[in-house]
Amino acid sequence: MYRSFSAIAVALIAVFCFSSCGGSKKTVKRMSPGLWQPQPIVEDGYNNDWPSPYPEYDDKAMLGYVVSNDKDNIYISVETGDPATQLKILKQGLTVWIDRKGNKDEITAINYPIPMTEEHKANTAAHDPSRPSSMHMQGQSGGGAGSSQDRQRMELEDRVRRMLPRANQYSLQGFKSCNLQYPILENDSCGVVVRMALDSDNELVWEATIPFKAFYFKNEITRADRGKAISICFETTGEKRPAGQNNNGNRGSGGGGGMRPSMGLGMGGGMGMGMRMGGGGGGRGGNRNAQNPADNIMEPLYKSTKTYKKFGLAFQ
Repeated sequence: MYRSFSAIAVALIAVFCFSSCGGSKKTVKRMSPGLWQPQPIVEDGYNNDWPSPYPEYDDKAMLGYVVSNDKDNIYISVETGDPATQLKILKQGLTVWIDRKGNKDEITAINYPIPMTEEHKANTAAHDPSRPSSMHMQGQSGGGAGSSQDRQRMELEDRVRRMLPRANQYSLQGFKSCNLQYPILENDSCGVVVRMALDSDNELVWEATIPFKAFYFKNEITRADRGKAISICFETTGEKRPAGQNNNGNRGSGGGGGMRPSMGLGMGGGMGMGMRMGGGGGGRGGNRNAQNPADNIMEPLYKSTKTYKKFGLAFQ
């Protein structure tokens, strides 16, 4: 009997170990392969240096993103063609977390742009397209939902263009040094560079170059580091919903409709291709906006999101 019990115990242990290995393999499969960067990225807030379309996309956050690296730096870019999401980023900021161990520890981060101060919000509240303008109300009463949403979208796009020059500050936290707030045109001691701009398709493009020496275990990576996990998280903070709006973004009991873009961070060998959100027309991203009467064009402004992605470092 003792021998039988021992045999059963050994069998159970073997099954457990096999299951654990299987679980670890599944975890590895969820890690995206890397993208080797043959030439350093030019940090100008444009997507000319990146794959078209961007390889990764979070449809809930309405963010496309891509990560690459060379031996000295990791390069990160985020883009969105949704004007309400663009406005949210400009007003509330975008935080990009980097976990050098491939987990979800939120220690090292770039915060860019810095969220608007209450004074800035007060100065621009009169032009805030999240509030119903006379043009918007006229569209609701006479021109139909489509014309109202077109006007509101144009108001949003104008608002984003006006606010973009104010996105001129960023802050760093959890790095080996340089954990302060900086103007984007000032070089910090870590060598981190960030930029943001609107491209010809009205895509808001966010870019960052982060030297490995600023946060990683060593100053530059080698072939031995190929495939090692690193995690990136993109975090946005939703704005407080205006009084009088329900959870669908509509005022009162009236229906709203809206346009919701849909588009479909990696290092080691190659990178799979995804989809990119189109802002206002053709171009590399294309127009991926679809009319959905159940949605409100302002709704993304009020949603907080977190997008986690694990990559394996590339080396070539």
